[in-house]
Amino acid sequence: MPPASSKRSQASLVVALETSQRLASVALRDRAGRVHEEALSPRKRHDDDLMPAIDRMFRRAGLQSTDLRGGAVCVSIGPGGFTGLRIAIATAKMFAEALDVRLVAVPSALVAAESTLGSEVSGRRSEVSQALSALVALACKNDTLWATRLRRKSENGEWTIEGEAGIAQAESLDIAGAQVVLADVYFPDAARTRAQSAGASIIEPMFSARACLIVGERMLARGETTDPLRLLPAYPRQPEAVTIWEQRGKA
Repeated sequence: MPPASSKRSQASLVVALETSQRLASVALRDRAGRVHEEALSPRKRHDDDLMPAIDRMFRRAGLQSTDLRGGAVCVSIGPGGFTGLRIAIATAKMFAEALDVRLVAVPSALVAAESTLGSEVSGRRSEVSQALSALVALACKNDTLWATRLRRKSENGEWTIEGEAGIAQAESLDIAGAQVVLADVYFPDAARTRAQSAGASIIEPMFSARACLIVGERMLARGETTDPLRLLPAYPRQPEAVTIWEQRGKA
């Protein structure tokens, strides 16, 4: 049986892309199990700095992007920003085509939970990190939001999606049972009032490529990969850019 060091040297690389939000990052687990993370420049568009950030990360790790051949790319699929999601998914497909990597589609709600509430990443205070149920509100717009209910497995701390995620109305949002609500400043007032009345803690969500990597590796271990042709962004509504394009076409 080969020694552990030999096993590590033969392991495939895994990269994670988290560009669903304004603050974006990429992460890499190397063959020795070390995690490297690189933030995208907040002064540049995601499509301008994603590939340079990946290149910086590989260089710092003493690797080349071609070393990813046969490995995996985990990509946060949204809901989130239109451009950020499109460019990350296009990049993941490019790696799949060029380097024969496996693709893992990671729901951004799970990235938010791992980033914000997962003890390995967030370092949150114990009473919050011990929560076993949560609701993640993404893509808030006017009086609607994309709601995902999550439950944490007590045996290993992994967050899993409970039921079907989807668009919800703020005034009728079901908060029952959620100990924590992850929501940003755009969380509708009516929904915020309901969460406060239910006694749930409202926390600004964080999103990190390291968390995407952790969630993606769990999915990868279960064989939950996605065909490159089927890898698509999760858009809760038709993107505004598409709406404008259709309106121009009709005009």
